[in-house]
Amino acid sequence: MAITTRNLTYDDLEAIPQEREGDRHEIIDGELVVTPSPIPHHQDVSGNIFFALQQVVRAQKLGKVYSAPIDIRFTPDNVLIPDIIFIAQDRLRLIGPRAVDAPPDLVVEILSLGTHRRDLTVKRDLYAQFGVHEYWVVDPEARTVSVLSLTGDRYEPVPPGDDGAIASRVLPGLTLALNAVFAGVQQ
Repeated sequence: MAITTRNLTYDDLEAIPQEREGDRHEIIDGELVVTPSPIPHHQDVSGNIFFALQQVVRAQKLGKVYSAPIDIRFTPDNVLIPDIIFIAQDRLRLIGPRAVDAPPDLVVEILSLGTHRRDLTVKRDLYAQFGVHEYWVVDPEARTVSVLSLTGDRYEPVPPGDDGAIASRVLPGLTLALNAVFAGVQQ
């Protein structure tokens, strides 16, 4: 007996039942990846970054910032849900009624035990492949933020600003100190 399988697509996501409230359903190369909802300190870090980005983006009318869950549909069989995204003003037309149908300009992933390896390998490679200009990797345990800028088809580190502050090439007016990223987050 032959067993055949098919790749899942974005349209299949709606038919997949959610076992636990808050679980994230992503499709990577046609395979379903389920990640549990984030823990409180992950949410604290995410909120701090979202708030800082939102202030700069709104004040300068640079575009839109979204926090998870929001589907990024790179292809029908590659649908990711980053923790935070930024889309520049001149690209807002890419935001559809159900998903963003193109790479964001900036993606933030906050590492956790369940996502650490995937965020640093598979998702990083997909973000580069599909042209995400800047990728931030936030490690709450180490209290670090690595900013990576797309050069050609690979990411290169962006040197931090004074005292380790986040320096962004996508949002050049941004000044975000590490202590602001991890404010209120216990070690």
